[in-house]
Amino acid sequence: MALAGCTAGAPPSQKEPVAMEPSIEEELQPVHPDEDVSYTFNTRFSLSNALERVEMLRSISMPAGEQSMAYSNSLGAIKGTLMKQEYQIRKLEYELAKVLHRDGEITQEQLAEKEAAYNQAVEAFKGFWGSFGISD
Repeated sequence: MALAGCTAGAPPSQKEPVAMEPSIEEELQPVHPDEDVSYTFNTRFSLSNALERVEMLRSISMPAGEQSMAYSNSLGAIKGTLMKQEYQIRKLEYELAKVLHRDGEITQEQLAEKEAAYNQAVEAFKGFWGSFGISD
C-alpha cells in the first residue's frame, strides 16, 4: 500500500551556511608607529571622523572668489558621497536582515535594530539633501 503524497526522492534541501569573508583589517600593517591598525581602520576612516574633517576644512580655510565656490562644492560633494554611502550600507544591511529574519536566523529585535539604523540613515541623508546647495 502506497502512502498518498509521499514520494521517494531527496529530502528537502538544507541551506548551506555562507562563509563570511574575513575583514581586510587583518591583512593590514600599521601606517604609523603610534597608531594601531584597528584605530586607523575603524576610527580614522569612520564616517563620523570624515564628516568632522569636512566641517573642519570648511571652517578653517575658504579661498576667495570662484575658488571659494569650487571649494564649497567639493566639500559638499565629499560629504554627500559619505552620507549616500552610509545610507546605501544601512539599506543593504536592513534588506539582508529581512531575509535572515524570514529564514529564522535572526530575532525580531535584531531586525528592528537594522530597521532603526536604516531609518536613521534615511533621515540623515534627507536632512543633508535638504541643506545641500551648489554654488555657482
